[in-house]
Amino acid sequence: MKHRPLRREFTLISRKASPSEGEGAPKPANKNLPRWNLKDLYPGLDSQELAAAKEEVETQAEKFKTEYENTIAYLSGPELGEAIAEYETICETLNVINCYTILMESDNLNNFAKTDALKRWHSEATDRIGFFESEICNMKERDLMTKLSAPELAPYGPWLARVRVNSTELDDDVETMAGDFSTANREAWRRLYYETLHSFRVGVGEKSYSIDEMDEVIGDAKTLEERRELRQKMADTLKVGAKRMALIYNTIAKDDLIEMELRGFDRPDHAENTANAVTGDIVDTMHKTVKDSYAKISHRYYAWKAKQHGVEVMERAQVGMDLPNEPETEKSYEFEDARRIILRAFKKFSPKFERTARKLFEEKHIDAEPRPDKETGAFSLAAGPGNLPYIFMSYTGGIDDLVTLGHELGHGVHQTLAEKARGLFLSEMSTTVSETASIFAEMVVFEELLRSEKDPARKKKLLMDKTEGMILNGLQQLSYYDFEMKVHEERKKGELTVDQICDIWLDTQKQYFGPAVQTDDYDRYYWMVVPHFFDSPFYVYSYSFAQMLVSGLYQVYKGAEKEGQAAKEEFVENYIGLLETGITRNFYEMFQPFDLDPETPEFWQHGLSLIDKYLTDLEKMDSAPQPAAKAAPKVVAKDEPKEALKDKPKVVAPKDSPKAPGL
Repeated sequence: MKHRPLRREFTLISRKASPSEGEGAPKPANKNLPRWNLKDLYPGLDSQELAAAKEEVETQAEKFKTEYENTIAYLSGPELGEAIAEYETICETLNVINCYTILMESDNLNNFAKTDALKRWHSEATDRIGFFESEICNMKERDLMTKLSAPELAPYGPWLARVRVNSTELDDDVETMAGDFSTANREAWRRLYYETLHSFRVGVGEKSYSIDEMDEVIGDAKTLEERRELRQKMADTLKVGAKRMALIYNTIAKDDLIEMELRGFDRPDHAENTANAVTGDIVDTMHKTVKDSYAKISHRYYAWKAKQHGVEVMERAQVGMDLPNEPETEKSYEFEDARRIILRAFKKFSPKFERTARKLFEEKHIDAEPRPDKETGAFSLAAGPGNLPYIFMSYTGGIDDLVTLGHELGHGVHQTLAEKARGLFLSEMSTTVSETASIFAEMVVFEELLRSEKDPARKKKLLMDKTEGMILNGLQQLSYYDFEMKVHEERKKGELTVDQICDIWLDTQKQYFGPAVQTDDYDRYYWMVVPHFFDSPFYVYSYSFAQMLVSGLYQVYKGAEKEGQAAKEEFVENYIGLLETGITRNFYEMFQPFDLDPETPEFWQHGLSLIDKYLTDLEKMDSAPQPAAKAAPKVVAKDEPKEALKDKPKVVAPKDSPKAPGL
């Protein structure tokens, strides 16, 4: 049985993680940053409450196995419905225990050793009831359809479809062999990739840096000459290991193609499409529509950026540099101010959205304190029906942290609404849909920040960063998917050389950047440092999918807002309904209330039009001279006197933060 994945919603690929420690990491904005209270789940790993929960699961699992193993095909509709309800109850407790394990490990990396026994127990308990989904998958379609008319079983129809669509068409023995082979082969190649990538060292002066560290070194470079030299050093290092990386990628791509043929899939991204609950036709429509927009969106943006630098064509090393007259420092935001800004933005959109998010603050389900041994990154972890999700990040006071907090709260609201409305099984969601509320929440927070910003230079910087982020997620990630599809197509003909892979990669990136960017040697080998290609093939299109989906949805919202209060309320009601849907409606049905059809180019063009609008607004800002940026002010809460902040330390985000992938 495949272990049920927890909905641990991470930020998108282009968002940098706030450092939790180390040189250059800004100190927290105050000493009262929230830490979560995991005692809401269990008091501790050795607590009586956790031991009792484990004992209850073992008792229920043994009873369930005794009663139902090897009988599922013979159950009546009502009996099968009752069996699924019992199974869901057991899985709910297993879900909470697994959630507790993840949160403990994220809270302190030293807890990994302490949770090992609990993880082994969880795996054994899950395997004990693993027969259930396997037997459901082996049921004949005709027999199951007859039973679905039973009221006890009918509500679980979407879950049954999800379980069966993800099942294999292979015989049990072949499936077992395939699983064993994957563990011995695919995982070994992934491990070799990461070990190889982490072994690369780049010499800069007397120091030696890893590939990840070099991103920060390049970001800290003050001049174009420095950046150019550092990028060449990266290229030289990657070139040395290119043959091994090409061998690894060739093997993984061939493994994908063998899997595709063995299971009768018609395309190499079939498994990812199934996981996202979308058809290949929808993905193809998105792919073509977004790629056709390169000239209007990405080419135009980079031409605008080149103009800001005073050139017609930028060197690749110049793309990620600050613009002339760009504010030298960011505003810093106390955590309490970030909370108020986000909740104010949420409330303007929907009081229900705001109330749901507020509970996460009040119930201490947010851990925002940077500290040693804390895991890096940010996520929202759903803890199951009856439990609020847990938000994880390291808040250091920059605007990126504020937006990240809004993003994860969007996930948290989505998870809360879906689990309350649908329960554990029916609240499951694909990556593309799970990102809907989080990116939408980002948009709401961004427009609140943009509206309240009075300094023209900072307003321009805010709009530029947002536009660039949407282009990176919406268009550049799609170019990554384009590369994967082309590599897999060429791999059918035989093993690809390093130059062949590099040529395919560089071609897709030149198409994306357009004539205003001159690619360099580092670009040629950059495919080697994108872990998704080796670890999660075709996953990258999910970022583009989610960005375009939400951008289009946000355009509908802004249109409703202009129509008046009644239209806005109707949109909000439909939107809340979308978040509560879970897997009870297909992708097309989810967006019918908004008069959007994902199978048409117009659906995706609607999302692109928002990026086009922001880009047009940027271009209009150039029509008048921009005054020099003022020093970054401290953000003060409305109901807090300025005098109260005099003795509080000011926090400024690092000036040269690592740029998004590909910059």
